[in-house]
Amino acid sequence: MGRPLALASTVIAVLLVGRAAWSQPAPQDAPAPGAPAPTATTMPAPPAGTAAPDADVPSGEGGDIPARPLVDLQNAPPPPTNVVYLQYGVALTAEVISAAGPICDNVAVPCILGPGGGVAVRVGWRGTGALYLGGAYELSKQDPNKLLRLAILQQARAEARYYFVSGRDTEPYLAGGLGVAGYGNEWAVDTWGPAGFAGLGLETQITRRTLIGVALAYRLLYFQRFTDTTGAPRDAGVAQLIGLDFVLEQREPIYTEGGAPR
Repeated sequence: MGRPLALASTVIAVLLVGRAAWSQPAPQDAPAPGAPAPTATTMPAPPAGTAAPDADVPSGEGGDIPARPLVDLQNAPPPPTNVVYLQYGVALTAEVISAAGPICDNVAVPCILGPGGGVAVRVGWRGTGALYLGGAYELSKQDPNKLLRLAILQQARAEARYYFVSGRDTEPYLAGGLGVAGYGNEWAVDTWGPAGFAGLGLETQITRRTLIGVALAYRLLYFQRFTDTTGAPRDAGVAQLIGLDFVLEQREPIYTEGGAPR
């Protein structure tokens, strides 16, 4: 009776030891002597100058994330415009006499044409490119050395501008034009003749449609022979002037290329 019980106890003990050994994890290989201890795996740092990968960017072949190209947003010009504008405005103008010409050659009397200032109004067409075409009327009070009560120089001219388009708020331009000029006392035209000018300017866009600028022009005005209020004769000839304009202008879109009129 005691022998079967001892045999049964031995079999149960062997089964329990085997079950405990089966449930334990397999032993890890011991590191070689002198080898560094294993550490957590880390992702390699991206090379300098490359954008960090984004989780939303689709991966390419083999799971590699393509590098994003760097874009200089500060210096990138805006897209070209396709709008045609009506451009109009006013200017404060100064007319400085560079050479009065034959109108002041009579040394017996003072010069009747001196420096002055006034206003100019403009209206024109500004295309989608670099060209502006328009017209201007300028009225300025000149210094007649007290020979006239109110000396007024009037100019009406056709003008053209060629802009150096840069896609930025400020753009320089070249200007030129032809017209007619008249000079006299109190709105009267005592003498008149053809006129022309060439110049340059700088224009800055302060809002989407409002512009300010400055322009410098070299003008040639031809005056016919006349007799002034003192009875002194004035010979015909060309007077040379330097004009300086401080400009305020507005743009109104009138047509969009590839679309309906606005």
